[in-house]
Parts: sequence; C-alpha cells; structure tokens
Amino acid sequence: MNKAMLISRGVPIFAMGGVIAAVCGGWTKQQTQPPPPPLGAPIQGISQPELTAWRAGLNAFLRPEGPADGLGPVFNARSCVECHRAGAPGGASTDLGVSRVTRIGGIVNGVYSDLTNVGGPLMQARSLREVNPNYPFPGERPPVGTLFVSRRMTTPLFGLGLIEAIPGSTISANSAIARPDGIHGVPNLVFNPETNTSQIGRFGWKGHVSSLHLFSADAALNEIGITNPTFKVDNLPQGNPDPRGSDHVTDPENGGADVANFTVFMRFTSPPPTLPQTAQMIRGSQLFNTMNCAACHIPTMQTGASYTPTLANKPVNLYSDLLLHHMGAGLADGIRMGTATGDQWKTAPLWGLRFRPFYLHDGRASTVEQAILQHGGEATAARNRYQNLTPLDKAAVLAFLGGI
Repeated sequence: MNKAMLISRGVPIFAMGGVIAAVCGGWTKQQTQPPPPPLGAPIQGISQPELTAWRAGLNAFLRPEGPADGLGPVFNARSCVECHRAGAPGGASTDLGVSRVTRIGGIVNGVYSDLTNVGGPLMQARSLREVNPNYPFPGERPPVGTLFVSRRMTTPLFGLGLIEAIPGSTISANSAIARPDGIHGVPNLVFNPETNTSQIGRFGWKGHVSSLHLFSADAALNEIGITNPTFKVDNLPQGNPDPRGSDHVTDPENGGADVANFTVFMRFTSPPPTLPQTAQMIRGSQLFNTMNCAACHIPTMQTGASYTPTLANKPVNLYSDLLLHHMGAGLADGIRMGTATGDQWKTAPLWGLRFRPFYLHDGRASTVEQAILQHGGEATAARNRYQNLTPLDKAAVLAFLGGI
C-alpha cells in the first residue's frame, strides 16, 4: 500500500516511519526517561529483532488481500487496517459501516445455536462479487427470523501484548475479590483449538478469545476470508456450497505467515499514551474511585514472566478486570460466546478512550457520557452515582477518562 492510499484511507502516515524514529531515538542522554511512544508505535523497550518483526507485522496489517491470496468467498474487509484505523493503524472503528460487523444466534431444539448452517455466527457482509460481477452470492445478511442479531464495533488493538502477558491466575483472582453493589465478575472460559484446552479469554467484547495468535487466525478467516493452519476451511456464503472454481487457492490459503505477522504487530504495539494530569483530572480520578467504577475498571494489573523482557513484569494501566459482568437488559444482545451469556460483557479497557469515535459494543454511544448512562446490571449503582454528581464533578470524571 503506498502513501497516497494510506492518506486516502485516513491512516496516519507516521505509522510507517516517523513513529519508529520517535520511539527508537529522539531524546537526549540528559533525560532520565524517554517520552511515551505516540499512538500506534512499537512498545517501549522493544529489542531490535522484535522491532524488525513488528515492522513486518505492520506491513501485513496494512496490505489489502485479493483473490490470488485466497480472499473470500465472503469477507468483511480486505485488510486489517480497513477496520482498525481510528487514530493510527490498530485503532478502533472509524465508522458504523464496514468496520461494524454482525453476529447472529438462535435457539434450535431448545439449545443455543451459532446458526452455522445459515452463515453464523459471524456474518460476512461482502463477497467475491466485488471482484467478479458474475459471482452468484452477495454478502451475507441475517436470515429473516433470526432470534439474536448483534452489531459489534471493531476494538482497538493498542497494548494487547501486555494484556496477553497478564497471568491467567491474576485474572481469576479478580473474580474472588469481594466487591460492593452486587458486583461479581467471572472469567470467560473458552476453547482454544490450537491447544485443545479451555483457557481464560481476554480479547473481544465478551472476552471470547484467549490468545493473540488465535485472535489473528480467527480474524484472518472470519473477517478477511483467508484460511490458515488454525482455521483451514472457508466460510460458505450464507451456508451455501461455494461454486466450483470460484476459489483458485488451495486451503489453507496462507501457511501461517500472515497470522504470525498480525500477532507480532499486536503483541508489540504500545498501549495508548496518557495525557498529563490536571487538577480537574485528578479530581475526576478520585470520583471514579468513590463511585466504585474502579471495582470493575481496575486501573492497573501486572504482567508476569514472559519469553521476552519487553513484556515481562510490566504494569498494565488498562482499567479493566478482564472479567464478565451482567450488564442488564438494555445492553444484552442474546449472543453466547464461550461461557458468556447474552447479557454478559467483558469489562472494556478504558485506556485510550479519547481515540475512539464510538462506544459500547454496537457503537450506539457517540460520547463517553452516553456510554456511562447506558450501563445497567452490576453497574447500576455506579451509573446512578454518576447521574447524581454536580455538573462540575461530571466534567471532572469525563476529563479524567479522556486522559487515560
């Protein structure tokens, strides 16, 4: 992808070069600490081999796929950056169109179903008709009568390597902490086909993915339509058999290189930078704690041992407990993922909120305050405390959230 294409797609050009220069140099020996990396930069302390791999991952993240790569037969995007680009490559959704996907589910014979026979659980809204007008199937849509239909915004990927490096035991321990207001989070236990075991989920709106490699492999298949060693079979358009000869690339269409590159890019992209604290933001932080928001949005967790010093024993200022919570009927979508039920959602990390144009799982909120006011279930008491604040205190809370 060339510079003109990046500019036309709204992707900051610094991600290709200036960011790396800012992180790998640009401060004097007199400074005791380097400045925090800008948004979308490689993580602080990255080694030279990791930086080289990160650059390769960034290039793969930006590169559009085509039929010669195995694109389709149905897909949601042709590159990762089509959906992950708010603020910098790796960011959240920038619109309510291509980067908001649709999940479906239903009840069949009294049992929850992903409706795979009609294209579920994830709809791919585009098809090879984009490149071949004679391709017989359009993009998928929820079949008439589908019981559960949930729109999902693309989540930001900044700092995910640090989240992956938090020990599962630390996440589980959060569920044992006694908390007021009827709050009780639980981990999402999800099956990992790469290890053939159940693991604690960390990624996605319901914490339904346990590792970045699996997250990348899943996205390669279900968002771009590229089969890989983890997911070797193409999605069928609306469950229909794909016409012979429409896909000329043997499955798996990618030997794993793209998945490995996507994984490294996510693993070593830095968390979003924070803003300098003002007196108003400090006041907002205090209110955030007294309202009991921090019971779920835990400010800091810690990584454990890691194969790389870059990620080992680091603070992770994510503002999440990475647990599932019942959030009430207003936010329930009916979709089950792993052990998550229809009204359960993983506590969304709050770092980098100011770089997102939409909030909540389906983008229904265009401001942070709108998102707060739609909290229910276990968050009802905290939401009510926010509603009862003075206008000045509400502004302080929002200023604090806008700086983390």
